[in-house]
Amino acid sequence: MASTRTARILAAVAALPLAIVFLGGVAQADSVPIAAGHSHAESNEPAPALIGSGVGGLNLGNPSTKQQVTTGSGATNNTNDASIVGSGLAPISQYNTNVSFGPLW
Repeated sequence: MASTRTARILAAVAALPLAIVFLGGVAQADSVPIAAGHSHAESNEPAPALIGSGVGGLNLGNPSTKQQVTTGSGATNNTNDASIVGSGLAPISQYNTNVSFGPLW
């Protein structure tokens, strides 16, 4: 029993440096666009349109698409998702709605 406990403790201690290496990164924004298509690297560029995503219309399989946009100074993040399961005609209508929370009392 004690040898199993000791082995677990040694394995956990040995894994700590590896965990620090993998989890110790720093996130950093880059102003150079790497991805092709409708990617935007700077926050003051116009919002991209989701064109030719492959989700609307006739679908075979499980297609999915996502549009995530943040534009302008002080902007908030906005994400629109669309997923289809199976085949068939799939009309997709997405719109944004503002939700305001008032005081409870």
